[in-house]
Amino acid sequence: SLVLALARTTGGRTQVVMGGLRPGFVAGGAKDEKINSTLYARISQETFDEAVKENMEDLEMEAEEAVQDAVDQFTSQGINLSNIVKRVPGASPDDDPEVIKLTRTLAEQLGELEDEATAEIMFGGGLMRLTFLTGSADAAAAIGQTATRLKKEVQRDEQATTLAGASGAVDSLVSAALSLLHVADAAPLVSALECLTVVLMDAENRERLGVRGCAALCIVAREHAARGPQLRACFQAMRAAMLVHEQHRQTLVKSGGVLKAAVQAMHDHGKDQNWEDPGALLAACGVIRATTLADDARSRTSKGHDHAKAAVELGALPLLLDAARSRLADSPGPLSELLATLSRLTVTDAICQQLAKMDALRLAITELANHVTDAQVAKQACFFLANISGNDKCKEQIREGHGHIAIVQAMLLHPNAGSMQVDAVSALGNMALRMPENCAAIAEAGGVPAIVHAFGQHLGMPRMQSKACLAIRNLVGRNEELRQPILDAGAEASIRAVMDAHTGDYMHNLAKAALRDLHCSVQLGVVFTGEVGEAKTLEQGDMNGENHWDNFMETPEAQEAARAEFAALGLEMEN
Repeated sequence: SLVLALARTTGGRTQVVMGGLRPGFVAGGAKDEKINSTLYARISQETFDEAVKENMEDLEMEAEEAVQDAVDQFTSQGINLSNIVKRVPGASPDDDPEVIKLTRTLAEQLGELEDEATAEIMFGGGLMRLTFLTGSADAAAAIGQTATRLKKEVQRDEQATTLAGASGAVDSLVSAALSLLHVADAAPLVSALECLTVVLMDAENRERLGVRGCAALCIVAREHAARGPQLRACFQAMRAAMLVHEQHRQTLVKSGGVLKAAVQAMHDHGKDQNWEDPGALLAACGVIRATTLADDARSRTSKGHDHAKAAVELGALPLLLDAARSRLADSPGPLSELLATLSRLTVTDAICQQLAKMDALRLAITELANHVTDAQVAKQACFFLANISGNDKCKEQIREGHGHIAIVQAMLLHPNAGSMQVDAVSALGNMALRMPENCAAIAEAGGVPAIVHAFGQHLGMPRMQSKACLAIRNLVGRNEELRQPILDAGAEASIRAVMDAHTGDYMHNLAKAALRDLHCSVQLGVVFTGEVGEAKTLEQGDMNGENHWDNFMETPEAQEAARAEFAALGLEMEN
């Protein structure tokens, strides 16, 4: 189910509260970065309508006042009303938002189809049969036009996407894709899939896709494996379905065989087609990257690492390198996609060695130099070099190929590109680990001031905090002569800012270790503050324990010694 519903009563009114997850909304697409989701409390449209009706009947409010009062009540309780149509119950459907009217129109068009069809697919170790309705070419064209209008509407803002999902757009679009499966004209199916992609960029709508939706997308990919536009749109919908959703990832990979389909598409729509229509190939790259993500906080484990190794075993690496060496590399956009996909697959030392044998390092360094003025290409090239630098031999080859110089030049050209700066600092830091010659080469190329400046400028980025501290530690670990240049560049202030911003966690300890390696003044021990509530015992003993001194003073030996001391002072001790 989409959400967990809880019933509670407040002021005599029963409210149904539903929780939903919403990540940062991106209408046109999402980057391969972790997305922080937020938990929202939701209510159903029926609950909102009942509250408005109660205000009008029991409290005799006017229509507008009743609606506004209901909005204020639920908002004050922390309810997110982005899925609610704020209107009087029973109002004319013509007054509904455009996105709801289009969703309703799409459902009506699907209901008017008369012919029944079935599609079968091996899914999850068994045969799955999906039944759906089809119609004439004119009906298909009408469905495609409605999907196009709906896509434009949901791209306008976040709430339109939420309203579309709450109105059943996901199920309608999946059914539309199936009904258009065998239509000769590609446009209606592409429109339906593109609209589904935009709708699935909302986390709550992804929950509505389900197994049927995943199987439907796999059927579309199988039926249109040789048709570039349809396959591209289907792969884009699959990628959207897998973002921040580990269950969909595992379902599509394990049950639907999406990795095999993506690698095959790279082969069929790449070199074999002379790179004429790279849309399907690049969309397949997006699918492969999405399968390797570990961005779903609700899942205790992720199969992203295993999916990356499986893609390599299916032969993705040579296909990606062939594409990166083709005329596709002349355009920054496709080149960035290819480098990003290669980066996601460098998950083991063996894969790094395999890429090195394929001359992938020279390719990445060359393309970084050729497109150093493009921030996105520079970011993906640095990301690839950072990942592959986990192998010591690759670190040497990057230095020998002057990759560190290209990285520093990219940092100097794009000082405001925070994401690129993080990946560049990560690449240089990884190159410096256990490699004194690399550290000296990085310093000679101007890497020290570039790292420190990027650290200070983008101090608010969590990844920069960790990558910069690690880079500084790796640079001075075996190259003591670099300690003073790093301090002269102003690294200490940034490191202390990180340490002060974190208390007792990994980042605090990492910053403290960086200060220690730079021979800066830092307190490494834990100082006893004597704060109330801390379970600490002084060496003298427990203050509430037995008083051993008084017990000792009552012994004959102690009494005799005390009398002798008093006598020496000319005094007499009382008994």
